[in-house]
Amino acid sequence: MKNKEPTSIKALTQAARPYPNSSRSAMNTPILGPQTFLPDCLPLDDLMDTQSGDPQNQPTPTPTTSPLPSMLYPASPALLSQIQGPPSTSNLLLAQDPSGSTTGTSSVNPNSDLTASIHAPKPSTENPNTTQLTPPAYTPTAEEQAILDHLALAEENRAVTRDNGRNHLTTLPQFTPVPLGGFPHSHPSHSAQIFDFLDNQVLMSWFQVEKPKFIVRVFDHTGKDVAENAALLTERIRTNITIIAKFIQQDAPPVRVSPPHATGGKENKDLPLCFLVHNISPETYDTILSQRIWSASDITFEAFHFNCSTPPYLLFCLNGFTTHEKDTVVKAVADVWAHDDNRAEIGDFLSIGGEIPEEKIHTATYSLIRSIYVEHLDFRVSGGIAVPRFNIFARSPTQNAEAWTKLRSFLRILTYPTGLDGCGAAVAVSPCPLCHSTAHPRGLCPFPGIPLWNGPKTGNRSVNNATKNKGKGKFNRT
Repeated sequence: MKNKEPTSIKALTQAARPYPNSSRSAMNTPILGPQTFLPDCLPLDDLMDTQSGDPQNQPTPTPTTSPLPSMLYPASPALLSQIQGPPSTSNLLLAQDPSGSTTGTSSVNPNSDLTASIHAPKPSTENPNTTQLTPPAYTPTAEEQAILDHLALAEENRAVTRDNGRNHLTTLPQFTPVPLGGFPHSHPSHSAQIFDFLDNQVLMSWFQVEKPKFIVRVFDHTGKDVAENAALLTERIRTNITIIAKFIQQDAPPVRVSPPHATGGKENKDLPLCFLVHNISPETYDTILSQRIWSASDITFEAFHFNCSTPPYLLFCLNGFTTHEKDTVVKAVADVWAHDDNRAEIGDFLSIGGEIPEEKIHTATYSLIRSIYVEHLDFRVSGGIAVPRFNIFARSPTQNAEAWTKLRSFLRILTYPTGLDGCGAAVAVSPCPLCHSTAHPRGLCPFPGIPLWNGPKTGNRSVNNATKNKGKGKFNRT
């Protein structure tokens, strides 16, 4: 008699726990429930069925609804995973026959009677490994969020106070600190005054020097002083700029300073005043040009960009007025420039070079007139009598050198009358021997009045030294 297919509940129960008096089957694999076959259980049953005969000819047993023992009820998925563990690779390979079909897998045919059993486990949508619910995210208040935002940027803000900015003004004890409002400006006689009287070959050599580079002009030295003491002044400039460079950057490159050379040699009456500074870092360049004036106990100099600046604001100086009111002088100058004939002349000069379009000449002319401003100079003659003078400034609407030169010459020859306060006319001015500005004479130089000024206090030192050492023979000063 053929063995029945062990698919019924009763057969499975007998296979799991045979009756006490019956002989135990050779298959000792424990069975935990209808759907908890171990990976090597089904292949053994199939093998037994194959040896016993064709399972298709066997009558299908009627399933029974008798209660099963408590231990045969389906185990929970978590317990089952602990007992079985992950399927081994060897079992999966053994379960696959050469024809490509797989047998002996732990999955159950969805059309079998076992899946329809009331004892079959139902699929669960919950994750069995989830044992704790995630608490809802905390939403900080506005004050708390502000704290978090500032903490996120804390390192960046600490760097702001810890590191120097690229254009910061260096404070070194060797140099005069920058006064409130900055150092006074020195006004040149023309845009390229810093290169005056420099030999052309030297200038061409300076053009070929790589950037960054800038020009230095020493306070209280004439061109003759520079020519006679070029080596000493060069070393002093180099030493002080090296102090600044080392303060900014410890591994700064060695600073180089090139002295000027006059056209025609030292015998020439007009001699240059400028020095070329190069082989510096960009940080040193920015720092020195930002502060501009550097005054130490042994030397004071002003730094300039290596270029041709915009046309100077200072046009000329007027005297002849009997008033000290700047508004009166501004009105007198503006009225003269706005006169029809003079305004037409101004327009013709501004059109030179074609920089300003013809249709904008009229606008440029009135822009020049509106930019007028005046500086009062407290001139006094012997006896303390005040003789006021006024520097006339204006912003050029053109960068053309020829146009500005001709316009400035034309405005200088005009007279500037007033009804009650005299008539102004241009007067000659001499550059200040201390700062080399054309805006004031030596006695009105504003630099000696700066707090903690380290530079020269009065005039040209050659005059003072010559007076102090009169009768002591030739005196070489620096």
